[in-house]
Amino acid sequence: MDIAGRLARIQQEIVQVENEKQHREYTLGLFWEHMPCVDPILIRDRMLSLKAQIRSLENRKKGLLQQQAELLVKVALLREPTTTGEEEHEEETGRS
Repeated sequence: MDIAGRLARIQQEIVQVENEKQHREYTLGLFWEHMPCVDPILIRDRMLSLKAQIRSLENRKKGLLQQQAELLVKVALLREPTTTGEEEHEEETGRS
């Protein structure tokens, strides 16, 4: 698995999700500020749909952040040395 590539893609997806969320929040705000003179049931349904989309995007972002954190932990564990330089030196010289 290409961890670095996936981390970069996750960051791009997070930015995309945030942009989509902001757009939907803006649209929802327009409904609150400027209720058009149409069927109130249609407006309510559209507003509820926007709220559901916003929640979905928030959940998507949460999932991406969790995946990002897991990958960062994996990278840290892969880079963690098994012994310290001091321990290696002691093993080489036969001292403990």
